[in-house]
Amino acid sequence: MDKSDSRIILALDVLEKERAIQISSEISEYISFIKINWPLILSAGVGIISDISRIKPVICDLKLADIPNTHRLITGIIKRSGAYGVIAHSFVGSDSLQEISKTEPSLKVFSVVAMSHKGASELMDQQVDKLIRISKDANVYGVVAPANNLEMLKYIRSKLPDKVIISPGAGAQGGDPVKAISAGADFVIIGRSLYESSHPGQEAEEIYERLCTIPKRRPLSN
Repeated sequence: MDKSDSRIILALDVLEKERAIQISSEISEYISFIKINWPLILSAGVGIISDISRIKPVICDLKLADIPNTHRLITGIIKRSGAYGVIAHSFVGSDSLQEISKTEPSLKVFSVVAMSHKGASELMDQQVDKLIRISKDANVYGVVAPANNLEMLKYIRSKLPDKVIISPGAGAQGGDPVKAISAGADFVIIGRSLYESSHPGQEAEEIYERLCTIPKRRPLSN
């Protein structure tokens, strides 16, 4: 079976370079992208972006939330290191989001419009319409919306029918990958359920097979 159409993004939230490469290699057959976060980059160095990119395209989950000039500087570094995409907060405004694409037009920008942790209900969830509007104004490639809040996910999909949605919160945070895809996500982001498993490859294969039962909306283009 051709697994190039996988809708799984591995959230590689580990600290050790060797373990990161080992896990990525073990489950690469069943995933499309690898998302790496600040902890791994700070622990292993920015070169880890290039190392992991040799296995699968890398989305840098930096949650960028700064002024345009700072975004410009960070964007240049990660793109030179081989990043495919980057995640940035939308609340900083469309000018900061646009600076990323202006600096590196080929870098895919995913803006955060809702998050998967409980604290998101204190502020971000109440501002979701504004965050969606900012993301539209910045013409981002895609958005981040929670797999463990299906009503929110469905709402965001209804407002952004043509954007790619990547969804964290499946697995350890309680979300179901199949339900998230059915609710409008294009890809589910899965971390602990995979890298903490005693058999990551087997776990990834099982999730992949479950997701194959749902028609795909679109490919995530290069």
